[in-house]
Amino acid sequence: MKKKLLFRVDAGDRVGLGHYYRSYNLALALKREGYLVVFIHKLSSFWAHLKLLEFDHITLSDSDSNNEMILYCKQENFWGLYVDGIIDFQEKDINLLKGIQVIFYQNLSNSRHFADVFILPSIHQNASFFKNFDKKRTQIYQGLEYFTFNAKLNQCNSKELTIDHEINNIGIICSGSDPKNVMISIYDLIDFERWPNIFFNFYVGVNYLFEATIPQDSPINVKFVSYDLIKIASNDLLISSFGLSTYEFMSLGMPIISLGHQKTNTFASEYLAKKTDALIHLGFIDDISSEAINHSIKTLLDDKKLIINFSKKAKKLLDNKGIERIIEIINKL
Repeated sequence: MKKKLLFRVDAGDRVGLGHYYRSYNLALALKREGYLVVFIHKLSSFWAHLKLLEFDHITLSDSDSNNEMILYCKQENFWGLYVDGIIDFQEKDINLLKGIQVIFYQNLSNSRHFADVFILPSIHQNASFFKNFDKKRTQIYQGLEYFTFNAKLNQCNSKELTIDHEINNIGIICSGSDPKNVMISIYDLIDFERWPNIFFNFYVGVNYLFEATIPQDSPINVKFVSYDLIKIASNDLLISSFGLSTYEFMSLGMPIISLGHQKTNTFASEYLAKKTDALIHLGFIDDISSEAINHSIKTLLDDKKLIINFSKKAKKLLDNKGIERIIEIINKL
């Protein structure tokens, strides 16, 4: 009999789509391993427009989503619950799932220590983050080796940079909905006239909240286009609002200028840059000057050895085998 695994993955509107795409990739691999996967999620416009989903999916109400999920999990006799994203639970609710394996993936909520398995694919959290965990209750796996990515990443070419590599295209990516409208902030900071031979490609997420602010009369070397992972990977350099996509393109060896759109991911970006020397960290978007962002662009344009160094180090950090490792963890439960 197949083990039934319920995937709690909210996505769309103000929640990033990366949670869905990486979980979907993992679900496909688990299906090949013989698991029966069902998705459960809050209502959003993203799920309404999703086509050809290979798995059943259940929609929860906004007001009582966690209780509905727990009830469904128990009634349908699921073997395990896999939660991807920052979703908070009450301890009494998790206790109702006794006998069901509870796996949290990058759930940074205050309830993180309630899980049977906690997987954290990042390195910037310190000891205080783990202080409430009981290691007799929870298995903890932390490290960049546990990153899971969008399946489309496998269709992208890894960067093999040489000293005579030309930079002709710079991509700009922000979080899907981009609630702080970082994309337009970056647009306002870059001196496009300074780089007449470089094309700047701004990639607009499907649930971007500020389409009305996209300039209608932008410079000739600027384009606003739909977010497409394969097309983004064809750029020579990225300016990225720090998040899952930053790690995805680092795994391809993409040279990246990173910045934060909130204090927490600004810290994560800075920590990763200092710890690995595999990307440039600019700072928090509200504090970044035009001079700083244009100087960073010039630095990478002028120093091909630095770009090659970033590319090689990034590829060594992220080997795209996170799904294999997570399946191994799940199989051992």
